[in-house]
Amino acid sequence: MDFALSEQEKELFKRAKEFTREHITPKAHELEKRNEFPKEVVQKAYEAGLMNLHIPKEAGGPGLSLLAETLVSEATGYGCAGMATSIMCNNLAFAPLVIGATIEQLKEYVEPLITGKDAKFGAFCLTERKAGSDAAAVATRAERDGDEYVINGVKCWITSAPVASLFTVFASTQPELKHKGLSVFMVPKSKAVKIGVIENKVGQLNSIQSEVIFDDVRVPKECLVGKEGEGFKIAMKTLDKTRAGIAAIATGVAQRALDEAGKFANVRHQFGQPIGRFQGIGFKLADMGARTEAARLLTRQAAWLADRDLPNSKVSSFAKFFASDAAMQNAIEAVQIMGGYGYIKEYPAEKLMRDAKLLQIYEGTNEVQRLVAGNAILKESVNLDTGYHVKYDGRDAPII
Repeated sequence: MDFALSEQEKELFKRAKEFTREHITPKAHELEKRNEFPKEVVQKAYEAGLMNLHIPKEAGGPGLSLLAETLVSEATGYGCAGMATSIMCNNLAFAPLVIGATIEQLKEYVEPLITGKDAKFGAFCLTERKAGSDAAAVATRAERDGDEYVINGVKCWITSAPVASLFTVFASTQPELKHKGLSVFMVPKSKAVKIGVIENKVGQLNSIQSEVIFDDVRVPKECLVGKEGEGFKIAMKTLDKTRAGIAAIATGVAQRALDEAGKFANVRHQFGQPIGRFQGIGFKLADMGARTEAARLLTRQAAWLADRDLPNSKVSSFAKFFASDAAMQNAIEAVQIMGGYGYIKEYPAEKLMRDAKLLQIYEGTNEVQRLVAGNAILKESVNLDTGYHVKYDGRDAPII
């Protein structure tokens, strides 16, 4: 069993860490005060080759692996989860297109956004006020009118929408079929695409989310990705892949919380010794470290499976909920270990705690991830041979 990264992956991880140390970590606190899209930092990430890694070479991209993407997300998440989200937003926006679009579509609609001098952005438009975890409840409609589709509806919580040039929109073409009537479209920015409410969040202030209003937006029929009715399948395949990216950001946050707590525990003295020498603190640090390493391994396993087109829905759900829970637990423990210092904004612990919470919510709540994983385990258990064959009917006891 080989857990080693390739030389190319090691170099990318090192480059992403160096970028984070130079451009993200020192600026995260000050940029957070602006509560806006960190355009300058994201532009530098684009110039450094840390964006759009999954776009195939045929469409102008580097054609790197999902594992490579998670290395960048972990490194940048260490510095600031909000900026990491802003940097990786195109991964989510363009993933349905990589999955379902033709190379010709990618060359026409995506390649111009990833090969120019300036960074340009996509926005993944699935969530609505009444359709979050329940994708079948999407109310946005796309009606065929000759050689065009007319799209109407309102999406919410759409990352990078105010700066996006291309919107990947999930809309119902046959509402009576519910999730089987969902389709996906590439929608270029136009006057008919309006930005609504910009969300005022508790954490991840270095990313931006807003409503997107589609008001009689007309797109040519060539903007349909795949076939009508394939939107739900494409969405699920997309999330199976991109959950690893969220888990990677969470792993970065968990590692940063551990490092900050460990550093503090070495320099803070009480009762004549560093507080890290006290067993209660040492136990906390050990648990934080174990959670971080486990999150990292689950994340890389999920990416490894996806890169080989192996079933990864269960493991990607494991990775997402475990890593984001680890990030939240580690951040809370870091605040506790640092005491009053952890609860003031001059130090990073409180920001880690605020940022980590959103990781448990977006791109599929952790409750939904547990539901996905639990259902997968039930399916696997149906025909499982455990070595005995006694019915669990309330009368017979299992033979052990």
